[in-house]
Amino acid sequence: MARVRDEQKFNQCREALLAVGEELFINNSFNSVGLNDILREASIPKGSFYHYFDSKEDFGMQVVQHYGQQNLQALETLLERSDLDSYDKLKTFFQGSIDHYGEIDYCQGCLLANLSQELADVNEKLRCKINELSQLMVDRIAECLKGPEARDLNLGELNPDEGAQLLMNSWQGAVMKMKLQKSRQPLDMFMKFFFSR
Repeated sequence: MARVRDEQKFNQCREALLAVGEELFINNSFNSVGLNDILREASIPKGSFYHYFDSKEDFGMQVVQHYGQQNLQALETLLERSDLDSYDKLKTFFQGSIDHYGEIDYCQGCLLANLSQELADVNEKLRCKINELSQLMVDRIAECLKGPEARDLNLGELNPDEGAQLLMNSWQGAVMKMKLQKSRQPLDMFMKFFFSR
């Protein structure tokens, strides 16, 4: 008789592996992390890894999906708040990220940005997945820029899609500069330009 898989335990173990992957990839890089590093950090045997993922690339895809969905969910949670207008929702979202980076001494950066720099030219599947997740964030932010908030954010001359793209491009640039300088100053400059209302 075939054994029935315990879905709850399976999902918990899979989530734990994804968290390990996120931590390893954001502190190192995709290419510098080997399967043995993942197994050692997760304290699982090699055979168990392949119970959850087909390959290291599949694992990377799932880590990227997990990380991107967490970011999108954080934004969605703020967008559902009825006590804030769109401007304050976005301001709160970016300020929350700044607070997080402060807790880790302005290092690491964004996993999606880090991996896009590392892999965009060498791994088409991961490039497409990162681009897809980034675009979902841009699309949700664009919905916030359909009212007077665009003018409040110094984006009044742009349509909502252009404004959201510029806002996210500027944010990613500020995060990259933050990592380089190990300083919150680039993030503060971002906030000063876009959120000075």
